[in-house]
Parts: sequence; C-alpha cells; structure tokens
Amino acid sequence: MGLDKTKVELEKYNPNWKKEFEKEKKELEKIIKGLYIDIEHVGSTSIPGISAKPIIDIFISVKSLKDCDNLLKNLDNAGYSVRYDDAEKGEYLVRKGPEDSRTHYIHVVEDKTDRCTEMIIFRDYLINNPEYIEQYQALKEELASKYKNDRKMYTASKNEFIKMILDKARETN
Repeated sequence: MGLDKTKVELEKYNPNWKKEFEKEKKELEKIIKGLYIDIEHVGSTSIPGISAKPIIDIFISVKSLKDCDNLLKNLDNAGYSVRYDDAEKGEYLVRKGPEDSRTHYIHVVEDKTDRCTEMIIFRDYLINNPEYIEQYQALKEELASKYKNDRKMYTASKNEFIKMILDKARETN
C-alpha cells in the first residue's frame, strides 16, 4: 500500500483494499466520533475488478465544511495531513502516510452536495454496469503509461469518462 504523491502506478484489484478501508473506517470513527454523517469507500479501490493506485480513497460527509474545525483538528492531532486550503473546491483533503508513500486520501465533503453524491454514484454505477469497468480500465492503463510522473494530468484526463458515467447514471434514475 502507498504511492508517491507525484507517481501513477496501477496495481491489479486487491480484495484486501476493502479490508484496509474497513480497518481505517474503524480508526476514523474513534478519532472523529460524533462529528460526521457518513464514511464511505470510494475511488477505484472500492470497485471490484479494476486496477488502481494502491491508495484507499475515503469520503467523510459532514453537515457543513464551515463547522468541521473539530473534525479536522482531531485528524491533524492523530497524525493525518490536512490541506486546509481545499475548502474552496468543496472539500478538505486529508492524507495519511508520508509524501513518498501516501496510503489514504480522505475527502471531507458536505453531505448532499454534488461532490458528495457524485463519488457514490460513480462507484455504484460502475459496480452495477461492469461493461464500463473494462473501458475505464483501458483508459486508466493508457493514461498511467502516458502520465506516469504527472498525477495531476492523469487525474484530469479521466474527467471526460467520469462525466459520461455520471450522465448515464443520472439518466437511469
């Protein structure tokens, strides 16, 4: 588990990712008890069968980003690295692990916002429509090869596919 924050390296799906999420969720529940609405496993490590960077993506939904100072302080005190400058993007990003081997990305988002619901919608649509997993897998492999030392471009280059999946998911609901 873990990867340098600038690198893109994909690993084949590992069922231990779900176990790692469950372990981390229990830890988070202790650290931020009563300060959140939900904790979910998101990102590619939450989708069985798809390759991913070996970093567990987690989202924590909160009532309001303006009122989550205690939650962020508790995470900071527990050794997590909090990016306080991300609130304008609709989330706070919290990282676990040293910069050269990040193991978890935790997205603190407001409940019921687009940012919050889109992570779940994307995950669930791919799980329930495996034909798109193959397309996403191929895209991720192509981009990982092309941008192996440029995580920002790798991530940005997936946006069109992600938007297409979100549109399809909304059409079916």
